[in-house]
Amino acid sequence: MDEDDKARVIKVTGLAVALFAVFTLLSVVSYLFTWKADQSALSSPVGDTDVEVSNWVGHAGYKWAYLLVCRWFGLGSLALIVILFAVAARLVLHRWHYSMPKTILLTLSGAIVSSFILAFISRLAGLGNSFGGGLGGQCGAAVVKWSGVVFGDILTGLMLVFLTVLWLYSASRRFSHWMARLGEKNGTVVVAAESDADPAPAKSVRIKEPVSAEVPVQPAPAAHDDALTADSLPDAAPAEKKKEPGPSVQDPVQPDESLEITRDDGLSTEIKKELPRIDVRDELPDYEFPPLDILSTHSSSIHTVPDSEIARNNNKIRATLLNYKIQVNDVQAVVGPTVTLYKVYPAPGVKISEIKKLQEDIGMSLHARGVRVVTLEDSVGIEVANDRASVVPIRAVLNDEAFRTSKAELPVAIGYTIHQKVQVFDLADAPHLLVAGATKQGKSVGLNVIVASLLYAKHPSELKLVFVDPKMVEFSSYGRLLHHYLAVLPANDEAEERDKAIVKKADKASDVLKSLCLEMDQRYELLSKALVPNIKLYNEKFKNRKLLPTDGHRYLPYIVTIVDEYADLTMSVGGNSESKAIARSITNSIIRLAQKGRAAGIHVVLATQRPTVNVITGLIKTNFPWRIAFRVSQRVDSSTIIDSPGAEKLIGNGDMLLYTGIESKRIQCAYITSDEINTITRFIGEQEGYKRSYNIPYYLPSVSETVEDASGGQMANMKLDERFDEAAKMVVMNGRASTSDLQRRLGMGFAKAGRVMDQLEAVGIVGPQEGSKPRSVLVTDLAELDKVVSAYRSRQS
Repeated sequence: MDEDDKARVIKVTGLAVALFAVFTLLSVVSYLFTWKADQSALSSPVGDTDVEVSNWVGHAGYKWAYLLVCRWFGLGSLALIVILFAVAARLVLHRWHYSMPKTILLTLSGAIVSSFILAFISRLAGLGNSFGGGLGGQCGAAVVKWSGVVFGDILTGLMLVFLTVLWLYSASRRFSHWMARLGEKNGTVVVAAESDADPAPAKSVRIKEPVSAEVPVQPAPAAHDDALTADSLPDAAPAEKKKEPGPSVQDPVQPDESLEITRDDGLSTEIKKELPRIDVRDELPDYEFPPLDILSTHSSSIHTVPDSEIARNNNKIRATLLNYKIQVNDVQAVVGPTVTLYKVYPAPGVKISEIKKLQEDIGMSLHARGVRVVTLEDSVGIEVANDRASVVPIRAVLNDEAFRTSKAELPVAIGYTIHQKVQVFDLADAPHLLVAGATKQGKSVGLNVIVASLLYAKHPSELKLVFVDPKMVEFSSYGRLLHHYLAVLPANDEAEERDKAIVKKADKASDVLKSLCLEMDQRYELLSKALVPNIKLYNEKFKNRKLLPTDGHRYLPYIVTIVDEYADLTMSVGGNSESKAIARSITNSIIRLAQKGRAAGIHVVLATQRPTVNVITGLIKTNFPWRIAFRVSQRVDSSTIIDSPGAEKLIGNGDMLLYTGIESKRIQCAYITSDEINTITRFIGEQEGYKRSYNIPYYLPSVSETVEDASGGQMANMKLDERFDEAAKMVVMNGRASTSDLQRRLGMGFAKAGRVMDQLEAVGIVGPQEGSKPRSVLVTDLAELDKVVSAYRSRQS
């Protein structure tokens, strides 16, 4: 229905209401004169032609007026007619200047109050039969009669006076102002005159409003001057004393007639309504979040663990422990989708370490893989894989109250814990996440679950995503989010933007990560100008209009960067100097984002299927405190990811450990299929998106060729040390790089050795510092070294 059709419907509705208002007015007014004559028509149905009525609008009018006047509010029913005419005026003329809800509320309350007052008058005057139900109707008469019996007529009258005053106070601004100023004497302020001798009578000073700013107000005379009498004045008789002409409060200065006075009447003391908070979602007011019913229930993949299986495992656990003379008081089973937790309560005197030593024996007796023995708060937990694993549909975890009512800034519903709870965490608090595991163990599904959670939680104006996909096939579906959620580098046309939507090559990944570092620096400048420590407080001030766009401020959406196969981007063994420089740039940018990105609202999710120490370095682990470990092949890989064994005992298919920096939880990751991802992205992509900058909502800063790596800083533009070449050759020939080697073998001082080592890193000959370990040497022979140094010096010149 277009606007013209809506306007016509409103007009017709208004005319219908006006017609009903006229009908009500005629029926009520006529009833006041003909109610006695028409009493015989009450028992006859409407439309009975044998019964004649005197009401001006017939039988229907009489019965409608009888209901209003006799049964309900008496003469107070006339107030209802005001409501009908107010509604008709608003619909037809659009000229009703008062709030419609306030009009209805005050009119109805006025009808009720007047009904009580008229009923009280009828009770005192003996007019209870007027109009069939008294002046206030049967409703008002019943209330007044009850009040008279309970409180008496005097107190009832006082309560009615109070109700009347209260209604007038709410309905009339003039009456409320009069009530507020009741007791003041015409705006007169009494000033007490004081004297060291006898006090003089009080004097009144009238304050005239308004006081013009052009006419200065003279100060009132001092109190002791007011107390002076004529006798106290020297050399003059009382009758001959005259006032000196001059300004006073009682006799203000009159301006000259030729003086032109310009007054400003624009200022007003009336309090105006404050501007509403900025709602950034108004940028896309018609955007709809994808509904949950487009996701699959996966009902065919959900299995129930039979009681026989639980009883069998219970008996085997008890028997195995009994073989080693370990007494057990009780065993409780907590059933999960893929793993059941058997909580063993050992007898007093049994050491927990004795049970943990039997992990392999318990697993062999149960003929189950992935058996883990963990320490719980009140018992020892034995995790045993179910015979048939069930999937956890993402529809179920997103529908859980833990996610729906979450107050997190970036809520992620990752899966279902072994304690039968949906696990939801805040990526903004993490603040970065490392995801690692062997191939085909659920890592890619886990990344898609993270993205889907964010899409269901955040509006496009509040969240931007950056995808780095060196495998080129994992994140292709998210290209449909180009007009809504994606942040990309500047482009010349829409085709180039679509090509940049998902970053698929290492050199492009280096550029976009450098751009994110620039974006982070710009955001920190805005936070510094706004005097706030983080993005949450900054955005609150912006929404409250305390930060102005004219001063360069803007709303800052969260940016989540998801990097898949980090090892493929950084492993440059056997590559040329350019690929090594790109790998070093990617590593430095990710570390810099991880170190400083949290306060600026930039978060990184890093994934790899190669959890080795040369990929997940100590610097990466330090800056990624939250980690997810899927199943790995060996124990050392588990220790690399989560600093403890356990990931090698997982059973795969989404079975994972969530490490939060202190403890780890075993979780079954939620399951989402490629078809569900396509359905979500298609639902979002088909909606209207942003219509600026080639339809892209968020451009990252442009990266120029002069942008330097975070680790090199200004070192890349400094002149190389005179002993740089000598140090570079020594490092390449020995295959080892450390500051102590430069000091010992080349006789350098500590400061000089450190500066040369920083220059070697900036040029790309050695890698970044990794704690106490020696730096990795990126150049393998002297021929390659000559190429790297020559290329650097040519760029510098």
